[in-house]
Amino acid sequence: MNKNTINEEEAFAINENLDTREYKFGKAGVRVLVVDNFYKNPDMVRQLALDIPASTNKRIRGGNPAERVNAFYELSGMCWAFDQLSRTYFPEIMEHKPQEYMQNSFMNATFMVNVMQSDKLPPLVPHQDNPSGTNLASTIYLNNANECNGGTSFYEFGGETCFTDRVQLINGDIGMDVTGTTKVTKYITDSSHDWKMIGMVPMQYNRMVLYNQSLLHSAYVKPSMFTDKNYRINQQFFM
Repeated sequence: MNKNTINEEEAFAINENLDTREYKFGKAGVRVLVVDNFYKNPDMVRQLALDIPASTNKRIRGGNPAERVNAFYELSGMCWAFDQLSRTYFPEIMEHKPQEYMQNSFMNATFMVNVMQSDKLPPLVPHQDNPSGTNLASTIYLNNANECNGGTSFYEFGGETCFTDRVQLINGDIGMDVTGTTKVTKYITDSSHDWKMIGMVPMQYNRMVLYNQSLLHSAYVKPSMFTDKNYRINQQFFM
């Protein structure tokens, strides 16, 4: 019998010299950080994501329309990079956090990967992960260069980049316009009605995107981008 094992320190090792770029989108200049060549061994992380079966169970995938991998591994070795980046580029959030904030986040983090086929997406508006404005999220693209398409897009709705009441989105009270009279009939990517795309970070292999969880955002995909056996694969962290 052969048993697969993993060396988390090697698999999830992050490059010491981080290649960072800061973007500011919209009139409000909302900040989005992009880090290229994030992992030292991205092929190991990608293969792990492909080897673990993804679940279609709603309890596992939450409100995400994609299938999801969610597995427990030791990820605390990644903490230093996220702490350094967050304190450098998001001081307005991190100045209110205790020193152990990021360490605690990664002690409880799981290996979470969204696996999506874009031709199967339901009608959806952009979303926010948390309305508080005091937490960060990141996505890491694991598609090979020849598979990359689209990216992560950010939006304004009626001029606002976030809602203070996430219940509006969960209950489906938000439609295509601020009056709520036009129902959602498609998966929103480009600007439409009162939804305005203010920026998009293109997908690139081993690229990490870091942003405030309160920002309205979405996976930028079109029905023809990820079909058959070509899945959109991105690792996700919520801190």
